[in-house]
Amino acid sequence: MFYLLLLLACDPASNVRSQTLADQGTVCINRDGLVQVNFPGCLSSSCDTVVKSSCTASYADGVVTVHASVTVEREGEICTDDCGAITATCEMPAVDDPQGDVFLYAGETSSVGALCEGF
Repeated sequence: MFYLLLLLACDPASNVRSQTLADQGTVCINRDGLVQVNFPGCLSSSCDTVVKSSCTASYADGVVTVHASVTVEREGEICTDDCGAITATCEMPAVDDPQGDVFLYAGETSSVGALCEGF
C-alpha cells in the first residue's frame, strides 16, 4: 500500500515549496473510459502549479488497479483561497464486466460500474 509522500523541498532563495501526493484521494471513471483520481486538498490559482502528475490503470482477474501521483509547487506567501481540484487522469483498461468488476486504489475498492458525475 502506498501512503502520502510529502516532500517539502525548500529553496530559501526562491521560496518554492514542493509537495508530492501518491495514491491518496478517490478514483472514478467517466463515460469516455477515462479514470480520474481526485487528490485531497486544493490548488491556489495564484501560488500553486502542478509540475508532474501520473496515473496508471491495469486490469487483471476482475480488478482495475490504479496508481497515481501528483507533485505541486507553491511559490509565494499570500495566495488566493480559490480551491482548484488536484487531479490526474489515465485511460481505463478494457474490462470483462464493468458492473461486476472493481477498482483498487489506495487500499480501497469500489465498483467499476459507477460513473463520475461532472467529469
